[in-house]
Amino acid sequence: MPVAQKFHCPECGVEMKRRPGGKCPECSADVREHVQEERDREEQIEKVVAVISTVLVLALSLFAGGCSIVEGFVVYAIAGVAVWYWGRGTF
Repeated sequence: MPVAQKFHCPECGVEMKRRPGGKCPECSADVREHVQEERDREEQIEKVVAVISTVLVLALSLFAGGCSIVEGFVVYAIAGVAVWYWGRGTF
């Protein structure tokens, strides 16, 4: 799931919904480099989240493997709420 990223002009600070020709619609500053840096940062965050999520799922599977069905359900529910709470502002 991609990170919901808002781009702001590095010159005037206006949120840019469109970037026609790589320029800010307000102050006409060149924003191509800034947008590429933000996209690279966004991609790095997505990779870190994917690795952490994979490790958590594997650890949770190993832990909950010995539980009864009710205990396993509770463990997965708590883990789901924790991950949602941790990542709610990210997506």
